[in-house]
Amino acid sequence: MSDESVPVTRRGATALIVGMALAGCASGSPTNRPTAALQEEADGETVRGYVGSYHWGFFLLDGDGAEVDRLTLAPGDELRLTLFNVEAEAAVEALPSGVRDGIPDEEERARRNVAALPDPRGTDLETLHEAAEASYPDHGLAIVDDESLRTGAVGPGHGPGGGHHGPHGGWGPGGAGPGGPGSGGPGGPGGGGSPSTPRGPGPSGMGGPGGCWGAGAGWTLAPPTYLWHHATVPAEVGFVVDTTGSFGFVCTVYCGYGHPYMVEPGRIVVGDGS
Repeated sequence: MSDESVPVTRRGATALIVGMALAGCASGSPTNRPTAALQEEADGETVRGYVGSYHWGFFLLDGDGAEVDRLTLAPGDELRLTLFNVEAEAAVEALPSGVRDGIPDEEERARRNVAALPDPRGTDLETLHEAAEASYPDHGLAIVDDESLRTGAVGPGHGPGGGHHGPHGGWGPGGAGPGGPGSGGPGGPGGGGSPSTPRGPGPSGMGGPGGCWGAGAGWTLAPPTYLWHHATVPAEVGFVVDTTGSFGFVCTVYCGYGHPYMVEPGRIVVGDGS
């Protein structure tokens, strides 16, 4: 099995097709479209990776901390991912030293933003970046099949109401809770979850102006995970895949100007072994 990388570009920014998802949210009807089928025990290899989020993109490191464009698996392999927000200093410090050394520095991340994002009108990326880090410091990550992605700036939670979560914001229907408006804008995350155990994809999942997170939007290899700036430990996701396809990273929490462009196809590829 090879981890050979093919360059991934976000210059032609991509975002989720939300039409079917919005329809599912409007009706509240359940969907029968499954997430990737999982097995209880691995038949193959364990593939390890680390995914970091920043304003505005993701980076993927292999088990040794080297940056790669994608991870390649076969059905029956176990995928184990450690997920973190670069602004979560305690969580970053908890990573192995080799992984910390592989994190792209601030200058490199800024260079990638210039290459990937359209020039804003009436201001500049640096100003918007500083504003986003102050007002919208959190991110979210879902792993969704590439067929659900298209060109355009319409994505999940695309609107003014994202930002702080957990102690800084609410959780529940409509994004309202003890702390005030929560993630995803007025649409907010669906009820029935908590920051540590968010709802999986479905008609009442992640949402907000301009997007609604639902399984109708496509196959999910992994449901949304919150990547908080105040997390003290990284998030862990591990499962055995029993499907094939190419899957991308999607930010599910509004995080400012570049949020609609935080969609990166082809990051996890599950081949058929042929």
